[in-house]
Amino acid sequence: MEKIRYAFFDFDGTLISKDSFLIILKKIISNEPYRLFLLLLWTPFLLATAIFRLDKTFAKSVILWSLTVGKDKKLCAQFLRNILATESNSLLFTEVIPTFQQLKSQGIEIVIVTASGQTWVRGMLHGKVQNIRLIIGSELTYFAGGVILKSKNCYQAEKIKRIEKILGTNIEWHSGWSDHIADLPMLSLAKERHIICPKKKHLKIFEKNLNGNFKLHNWKAKENI
Repeated sequence: MEKIRYAFFDFDGTLISKDSFLIILKKIISNEPYRLFLLLLWTPFLLATAIFRLDKTFAKSVILWSLTVGKDKKLCAQFLRNILATESNSLLFTEVIPTFQQLKSQGIEIVIVTASGQTWVRGMLHGKVQNIRLIIGSELTYFAGGVILKSKNCYQAEKIKRIEKILGTNIEWHSGWSDHIADLPMLSLAKERHIICPKKKHLKIFEKNLNGNFKLHNWKAKENI
């Protein structure tokens, strides 16, 4: 039986030009500044997570909880799904749609694998981007009046575990697409490696770890045109 070919895409910095989690953080605090005081309560832990490079699952959970606590469960889901829906028009790289179309014409299935929440990623792409087979992202749940991560942050090697859990291991890793060195585990498994608008310091690491075996893309978002 012929293996299904997959192209695996990161989301933030790869399909859109900014970090969706940071945009949500800034937007909510701008509209509801009192939530900043909730976040300040977690400052020691958040700093320790950054300084010692700890797993970000709990850190992201406390941030999301601080941003959403007090909202009704149903309304909270709608809020996260819709909060970035309009911004995605300007943040989406213009090359995404033609790239997806080209891959699909070759019989390659497109999967987005991201540390961002599945809820808002679906909301951002709904009705704008076609040909996506699956979105694998950090799963969210409602707890103690707010939203937290349901399982481990979908990041680095965790992406591989999630892909294999959902799609199995008998697949063909046609290509990997990312801007960030955190996706080296995913890129190393792909036959084709595509790096999108990386930072200079990351580009050097890509060159070293992938032996220059990748294609560099300088994609543009509408906001930068």
